[in-house]
Amino acid sequence: MEITYKKHTNAERNNRIEFLIINWDYEDGGDYLAKIFCKEFGMLQEKKIDYIFFSVIKLHLDEITYDLLWHEDFGNMIYSIQQDKETLDILEQRLKVVLKILNEKLKESQFD
Repeated sequence: MEITYKKHTNAERNNRIEFLIINWDYEDGGDYLAKIFCKEFGMLQEKKIDYIFFSVIKLHLDEITYDLLWHEDFGNMIYSIQQDKETLDILEQRLKVVLKILNEKLKESQFD
């Protein structure tokens, strides 16, 4: 099972571009993703905020802020507070790196 993503335009949130993480719907999956973002890109992580049906982890680097969400209906997703094309392109490239690392770690941990 490979962890991938789907780029999504959320019309209910002013056409915000979001990246839904496919095959990674674990409640604490965002914690692990945040650790990889911090290690690989030097991002800073705020304390996770838990709500009734979802949780949010804010990641920062300079003027860039990402929200990493877990929701009981759709699993994990990430989006940038800044929605300009350059920032979204950078987030997508970073997400590809993070998911590659995650998939490699999962592959290493599987038994033959």
